[in-house]
Amino acid sequence: MSFEIDIISQNGLDFTGNVDSVTLPGKDGYITVLQNHASLVTTLKSGKLITRSTKEKEKTIEITGGFSEIKNNKLIVLID
Repeated sequence: MSFEIDIISQNGLDFTGNVDSVTLPGKDGYITVLQNHASLVTTLKSGKLITRSTKEKEKTIEITGGFSEIKNNKLIVLID
């Protein structure tokens, strides 16, 4: 069960695709997003952003902060 994700940095679109889960370093701790997650906008702190998919290898991106929005099975992540 997957959902759509776009990861955008100052350089443009870093990643787009479908994933099964994403773990984000939220302001108050790590957040894991799965399909059909409730709508949420949150700030991100320094840490590891991890995407998981049955079709692709797990990907880890070190980020220094940013914002994320999940709505209607689409996650948009803006990273520093």
